[in-house]
Amino acid sequence: MQPATVNCSRRGILALLLACFIAAVFSRALFAADTEYKNVRVEAATNAVRVRVPLTDVTGKVRPKQRVADGEGEPIAPTKTKLGAQHYLEWQIGYDTRDANAPTAVKEIRFERRGEVKYGAELTKIVVEALRLGLVSTNELRRELERLGKLSEATLEEREGVRVEKSPAASDGKLPDGFTRWTQKTPRFVRETAHGWIEIQFKPRQRAVGNQAMIYVCLPMTGVRAADGSPRPPGPARTKETVFYDFDRANAGFLLDIVRAFGIASRQHNEDMGKILGRILGQ
Repeated sequence: MQPATVNCSRRGILALLLACFIAAVFSRALFAADTEYKNVRVEAATNAVRVRVPLTDVTGKVRPKQRVADGEGEPIAPTKTKLGAQHYLEWQIGYDTRDANAPTAVKEIRFERRGEVKYGAELTKIVVEALRLGLVSTNELRRELERLGKLSEATLEEREGVRVEKSPAASDGKLPDGFTRWTQKTPRFVRETAHGWIEIQFKPRQRAVGNQAMIYVCLPMTGVRAADGSPRPPGPARTKETVFYDFDRANAGFLLDIVRAFGIASRQHNEDMGKILGRILGQ
């Protein structure tokens, strides 16, 4: 009876492992479906490039904010706020990925950075689709490519930086004995347009010393649309709600402004964008 008992035990263990594997695969699929709304999606419509962005992912790369009197943006709870004209989406836009199968990857636009293969994505896909639809022309992209070369030696990351200043003694007020007030000043560069605005901000590098220039595209809530193409009405966000922003002929200049922002932000962004535009024009 002992061999039969051992075989039954082995079959039981194998059945348990198989059940665990199936449960893990099912859970992963459910998790992927549950978080898919957080992905930025780029699709070509009839006369526009439509970008889908999440409205409720407050810790992701697209965050809802409220613009206050001094121009700063304050984070908000979108499901508890009546979103309207004073609110906007701050989109930390990207232009590349190392994953050829990423949602917005353009496999044909491939380039290298320090020996690592990169694929155009997000902004790159918007530009590719805008060119295909005739929203921007090859001549306009060639002009941007030429402009990148002129901007490469005067980029903000290399020219600007965070300053630390000592406050005058008279302005220190009542501080504990032996303490002096020092103020850290971080520049922020903004380009306003009728369709939204672009911010270049300095943030600490994650894996190195110093700061790096980050580009944010700010989309006013009055300019975003619902899935059916109609303007999104004011009101709190629904759970996992997504909204859409269209790049069309009317705001094609805004798209080129975003490309230009990367050109002036840093030499690395400038070099990468030059490679991307070169690949697009070479297709």
